[in-house]
Amino acid sequence: MPDAPLTGAVFIAVGEDGLRTFSRDGRKWTHRQTGKDGEMYVSVCFGNGRCAVGGRYGGDNIFAATDGGVAWQPTKSDAEYANFVRAMVFFGKRFIAIGGDGGASKLFIIPSTDGVKWEPQQTMSGKHLLRRFAQSGDLLVGIGDYGRRGASRDAIQWKDAKDYKPVDALIDVAFGAGVFVGGGLHGLRMRSIDGIEWTDRVVGEEGEHINAMIFDGKQFHGIGQGATYVSSDGKKWDRTVNTNAPTAAAFGGGVFVGSLWPGRMLRSIDAVHWAEVVKLPKHVESLAFGELGAV
Repeated sequence: MPDAPLTGAVFIAVGEDGLRTFSRDGRKWTHRQTGKDGEMYVSVCFGNGRCAVGGRYGGDNIFAATDGGVAWQPTKSDAEYANFVRAMVFFGKRFIAIGGDGGASKLFIIPSTDGVKWEPQQTMSGKHLLRRFAQSGDLLVGIGDYGRRGASRDAIQWKDAKDYKPVDALIDVAFGAGVFVGGGLHGLRMRSIDGIEWTDRVVGEEGEHINAMIFDGKQFHGIGQGATYVSSDGKKWDRTVNTNAPTAAAFGGGVFVGSLWPGRMLRSIDAVHWAEVVKLPKHVESLAFGELGAV
């Protein structure tokens, strides 16, 4: 019996060979679809009751969008084997794909109102790629390669933190309680009001890279390799040794969902103790939580 269309709040996991699959609670994963061998979806986001994914195949950027998890609308654009999409965010009532590497391939964005029809590339300011984003109102904050941190009102023109350094590279960022908080290499944590000036820098143990920073409505959870850091304000932190910590994670409905290579899906209620719930046939590159259906 075919899957029925999904509505309401769901998790999605995307990855290798065009993998896409959904879950209500992080335990049972359904509506699984795959594409061609070699297709890679690297990022996913929700907006306006739809879900859009982006990645690469051969020399192309590939996209797909759905409003129910059953029927997907795929599309592609020529990346010239260099201008690949690396990240996605829903901001300013549109999906935005971000790509380039800041070297031979200049940074760019590709906007779309529905995740299906994508506008031409627009040049994005800055020297280094931004990979993760958090937002508050009309302010978008991004963090990325070589320690780059910045803020934008349109995702095109960015004002960066001054003299950012690779040693201060953040891996993920979240917004909550009126502040942006980032986590990164060796337990690095910093906070910012505007995405440009960053304060309260603190580091953790060697190798405790924080791969996901999540705000659950009350607290920030910096999920690292070996420990989870928890804070209500991004200043004072509590460190707890974790188990089986994921390298990618999302939060929704009181549940944390994560992934580990190869295809291991994890679930937690505290971001500290993680249990494997299923092993997918393909590796998961990105996770998100959002709403499908009419808005």
